[in-house]
Amino acid sequence: MSTLGPPSLLKLSVESLLRDKDLVIHVLKDLPKDLFPHLFWEAYNRHCKEILKAMVPVWPFTCLPLGGLLCPEIPRLKAVLDGIDVLLSQNVCPRRCKLRVLDLQDTHTGKKFWSRWAGAKFDEDSSRMELVTTRCSEHKEPLYLIEVYINLEINDSYSDLLSTYLITWAKKRKAVHLCHKKVTIFSKIHKNKNIIIQCIKPLCVNELNIYGTWSFSALKMYAYLLGMMRNLTRLTLYMNRETGIFSEEQGDRKQIITHFISQFQHLSQLRELYLLSPFIEGHMDMLFRCLNTPLVALSILYSTALKSDMIHMFQSPHITQLKDLCLRGVSLTSFSESLRALLEKSATTLQYLDLYLCGLNDSNLEAMLPALSCCFQLRLLRLHGNQLSMATLEKLLRCTAGMSSLGFEVYPVPLESFSSHGTISPVSLHEFCSQFLKILQDLGHSRTIILRPNPCPYCVLPVLMFLVQKQVTDFKNQSSPAIWKMYYNSPFTLIHDPKQV
Repeated sequence: MSTLGPPSLLKLSVESLLRDKDLVIHVLKDLPKDLFPHLFWEAYNRHCKEILKAMVPVWPFTCLPLGGLLCPEIPRLKAVLDGIDVLLSQNVCPRRCKLRVLDLQDTHTGKKFWSRWAGAKFDEDSSRMELVTTRCSEHKEPLYLIEVYINLEINDSYSDLLSTYLITWAKKRKAVHLCHKKVTIFSKIHKNKNIIIQCIKPLCVNELNIYGTWSFSALKMYAYLLGMMRNLTRLTLYMNRETGIFSEEQGDRKQIITHFISQFQHLSQLRELYLLSPFIEGHMDMLFRCLNTPLVALSILYSTALKSDMIHMFQSPHITQLKDLCLRGVSLTSFSESLRALLEKSATTLQYLDLYLCGLNDSNLEAMLPALSCCFQLRLLRLHGNQLSMATLEKLLRCTAGMSSLGFEVYPVPLESFSSHGTISPVSLHEFCSQFLKILQDLGHSRTIILRPNPCPYCVLPVLMFLVQKQVTDFKNQSSPAIWKMYYNSPFTLIHDPKQV
């Protein structure tokens, strides 16, 4: 005989309440606090707008993480905002209501709230880390009754209807502070300059992402905004130069770039820096000198950085506590010793290391192995796109064997698997796979490894992929032989599963 567990009883109770709208609204002030999130979740999913409106003025938590639900759309959001209007119209704040923040950001924190209090299920979040955001009123802003957090996206191709609606709504309410914690810009600066300046409140911004093709004169406005973003924790600059830019602005180029980079000295909270910006090249010494705090994440992509840039980067005291280091497409052939020294300094903190297409060879990697073996917090390691032999890959596998946290590895197919014409030899590849598997068996613990050849010269994506997955099993007690499954299509996947017969 089966019994109905507490979660099912709770769900039945909430469903029963929602059948009588007037009853729900009448008893809200007497409902247990623990019941509120589940009731709100069900009312939101069932589009019970009047109940949503009535729940907001008596919400018993300081934050209502609406962005943690399914993507907010205006009709249901309007019901919540109407509830805030009811709260603002009351001369005395209801004793029970603690609401101070309406969070419309789709964050892990919001999803965690609904999972804990309402039993909601979400897809796994692939984001690596989420830095804590703080209330603007804690940073010398005027104290507002309600703060609304939302991400702002500025794009030439379409308008952000939700942000536009909220901006109009908030302007009419002095007790409401609309705060864009995350700002992402995909547009040309001259088309949206006024929008950007008017919408962005610099002290609110925790994360700024800029993508696109820009002239260096655009940096003047960004220098103005960046210098005031004192609470910025994450900055992404993926900015390519416009055609003909040097002939038009060569005289002012250095001065503009220097002024822009000098604003980094005001970013006392900056913890993550992601760069794909040619204008930074040749100025990294100044950039790293202007940093005030240690970074936890640094990404420099496909850069033709000068030797002096790399020297200043590796010598910077602000990258010795990194959790995430990505140097994709940056030539490190002459800097293996500097990289080794950096790995030694970051050994106790480093969790993600991406050295794809860095020009590393056997001697470069072998010089790094002693330092790499000390990075026991490492969770992800990417080394594909480099020229490595089977002997060096075997040393790498054995070097990283004791890293219990290492759950994802991407390595290049060894040089021995290629013919003299540069194509993969099936016979050599089969021998390599057998040898590779034997090493994994000898090491005796679960590992997931992706093996990729060098990128196709005509496209960015690899033309071939090998996946070798070794499940947790006791090979000593394994009675049946391991089975290889080969799928000769694109991408080519090779899976080893000892559990299959």
